[in-house]
Amino acid sequence: MSGLSSSSSADSVEIPDWAWLREEIREALRSRDAGAILRFAQQYGGASQSRIAAATGLLQGRVNEIVRNRRVVVRIDVFERIAAGLRMPDDARLLMGLAPLRFSQSGPQDLFEHPQVAAVARTKPEAFTEIRQAAASAATVDVIGVRALGMVAMGDSLLRGPLTRVGRECEPLLRVLVLHHESPAVARIAEEVGETARFFSASLRFAEELLAELAEEGTLKMEVYRYMAPPVWRMVRLDGTTFVAVIGARSDPNSSLVYRLSTTPPGSFAHGFERHFEAMREGAERVI
Repeated sequence: MSGLSSSSSADSVEIPDWAWLREEIREALRSRDAGAILRFAQQYGGASQSRIAAATGLLQGRVNEIVRNRRVVVRIDVFERIAAGLRMPDDARLLMGLAPLRFSQSGPQDLFEHPQVAAVARTKPEAFTEIRQAAASAATVDVIGVRALGMVAMGDSLLRGPLTRVGRECEPLLRVLVLHHESPAVARIAEEVGETARFFSASLRFAEELLAELAEEGTLKMEVYRYMAPPVWRMVRLDGTTFVAVIGARSDPNSSLVYRLSTTPPGSFAHGFERHFEAMREGAERVI
């Protein structure tokens, strides 16, 4: 992989815990400013560029480019290498959008060793920018929603703009699963969102009409399916990148965790959601 080399935990840079609490580095973490983070490692960890390279598994020339702001880091695996090499504490990892290394203090749950959850967004809006960016170039997009109004059906929805953008290199395939308007789950979901079952059922049919209009535009290839089972997961899969969030009464649509799943081995979560989507699609009724 270009710009990467092997590393070991013995090469890691030691930075005092108090230093991670400084506001300037916390701002750098929030903005994912890799150059500032590496300069911070030089200042408070006394690390040379060659030491940082050994700790992070990056080539020294690449470290030099990042430190001098001549290269911007955008890849999540590079941020993971930086976090591991600097022995970044969990609160710092979370600020940078990475999953914590340990779920609890009771046992070893290192996500760096088993990187299935690549990142966690505390709120859905935090994940929207990354989802839109991935959608802009995705060849295949799979969606599990309820009405999918905010995801793709509405004109200003999350995915519609990136998928129908003029000048895209490829015509994407969009496969959408929406709740059947006659599903037994309609009454329960309607109650959870504060709507009547009749209105909610009508809104499901309206969503299908909007999706049909999108299909008629001919800007992308579309398949739309109705499923009957109670919805549990909201999912967007963009080629090999999968974002999931829980659907339910305790999950505020504007403030619930969004998980980005990695296909890095063992990758069982990402593979599981791929199978989940296919199982739901095979048991659903295709309407478009």
